[in-house]
Amino acid sequence: MSGAHAARPGADLVRLAASSMRNRRAIVAGVILAQILAMAASLAQPTFNALIIDNGVVAGDVPYIERMGAIMLAVAIGGLVASLAAIALGAALSAGTSADLRRSVYRHVADFSTATYHELGTPTLLTRTSLDTSVVGQAVFLTTSVAVAAPLVTVGAIAMSLRESVRLAPVIVVTAIVLSIGIGIFVVYVTPLATRVQGAVDRVNRVLREQLGGTRIIRAFRRERAASTRFSEVNRDLTALVRRVAALQLMLLPGVLLIANLASVATSLFGARLIEDSHLTIGGLTAFTGYLMQIVAGITVFIALAGMLPRARASATRLAAVINRPAGLDDDGTAVVDGPLPLTFRSATVRYEGADHPAVDAVSLTCLPGTVTAVIGGTSSGKSSLLALVPRLLDPASGTVEAGGVRLGAWHLPDLRAAVAHVGQGQSLVAGTVESNLRLGDAEADDDRLWRALEAAQMATTVVDRGGLSTEVAQGGSNFSGGQRQRLAVARALVRRPRILCLDSAFSAMDRSTAESVLSGIRATLPEATILLADQQVGNVRSADLIAVLDAGRIVATGRHEDLLTRCAVYREFAQAQAAPAPAPAPAPAPEGPTVATGVSR
Repeated sequence: MSGAHAARPGADLVRLAASSMRNRRAIVAGVILAQILAMAASLAQPTFNALIIDNGVVAGDVPYIERMGAIMLAVAIGGLVASLAAIALGAALSAGTSADLRRSVYRHVADFSTATYHELGTPTLLTRTSLDTSVVGQAVFLTTSVAVAAPLVTVGAIAMSLRESVRLAPVIVVTAIVLSIGIGIFVVYVTPLATRVQGAVDRVNRVLREQLGGTRIIRAFRRERAASTRFSEVNRDLTALVRRVAALQLMLLPGVLLIANLASVATSLFGARLIEDSHLTIGGLTAFTGYLMQIVAGITVFIALAGMLPRARASATRLAAVINRPAGLDDDGTAVVDGPLPLTFRSATVRYEGADHPAVDAVSLTCLPGTVTAVIGGTSSGKSSLLALVPRLLDPASGTVEAGGVRLGAWHLPDLRAAVAHVGQGQSLVAGTVESNLRLGDAEADDDRLWRALEAAQMATTVVDRGGLSTEVAQGGSNFSGGQRQRLAVARALVRRPRILCLDSAFSAMDRSTAESVLSGIRATLPEATILLADQQVGNVRSADLIAVLDAGRIVATGRHEDLLTRCAVYREFAQAQAAPAPAPAPAPAPEGPTVATGVSR
């Protein structure tokens, strides 16, 4: 945590809440006005009680009691309406604040580079986008609908109680001091626990995602017990922390009630003597006791905040860490380039934080429009990192990448990504229909363009058989096979009509003949596009116009398939390892004609 956060731990919460409230000034003003009216009605009640007792009950004036009772009832109803309005407006403000924060976090994360995104991780980003934004929204609700009323009622009740009897002021002073100290100690002690709770939620979320995503592997290796033990450990840690916080909250409320009751007893004892000495009336004592309870209630309101604010402060700090985090990509370019786009890597290097060696090491490569350039390499050779440079999912640590002769950083990022389509091995589909998924490539595309893209990706027949463009797509495309999901992702990219198409192991789930047909369809659909294909299967890249062999992040050779087989040992090893075994020779047929006697009788 930075020094600024250590010095002002609630600064992030104030800043995030204030940013949302500035856009809703009318609602904030309405909440404040409604709270003032509600508190005014509440503060009037003890005075009405005193008047009724002193001027009505003691004097035996029944009409006065009825008249004041009617006024008291009307004021109470008005206070109730104002309280309901304050709660409704506070809820609207809270929901709006949570929505603003979710939108802000989502949009900021969408701009993260791949390295920045993976540095934070999916589990914590999910928790921050959902749970943390909700916690801050709840804090806004409590602050506007409850906490705003607390100082109003406390200050007002103190003033009204002193108006009834200055001699009983020490009771109020001692009660307020003791309550404030107790609640302050609670906040100081609970704040670090609340931060640990949020971290424990992250860990539970991460373990749960890992185990749900790897259910098949866990079952295949019969590791259910180990997986269950691991989840139980993080779940037990979270449960223990939540119990500690809940126990502290439960201890606080009885303590406050004890102080309030002792204050009420002290008021009655001292008040009785003042009545006996004619310094206070019975109605005045009743009013003073009512105001004392309102003072206690006003201070006690902070119990709810004391339980929420530590979590809200922790959540706001976690949200600010995402919102204020540099995206990792500069977007100050203005260049616009028309026409086909040659792609050039000039000593491009990619480094990941904490890695001993660069993922891509000084790669220089030129990819021409209208051609297919393939990059082949084994696992962790740097293929995906190299292709991620093109749509600027990553920026090179050194060197440059140029499209159309212009450095990618000089492009306006939305224009660059409109010109580039990237299809990866794990390209998932979104829940909806085939049509809605394809239109992610271009919302304005007509149906003919969608079908041409499906035909090029060898998916038209499958889509027709399953019901056409309105065919339902489950979350992640789970109702399609791996190869079908990849072909739909390719079709979606073709709908976009990119000038540069990056295919990162996009054929890994397809058989060789299907992959060749899809690549042919891509070339026919995008005859002038620059196509960059990364794969580790020789059969998928052998027809490329240029093949670059990547080994440990470096290009060790470039050329055509036949050329590389003769002069590149790495490529030759790939080809030999993936070559189908030669069929075993058939047994020689038996000789025809008369059998020669061997001298062995049967």
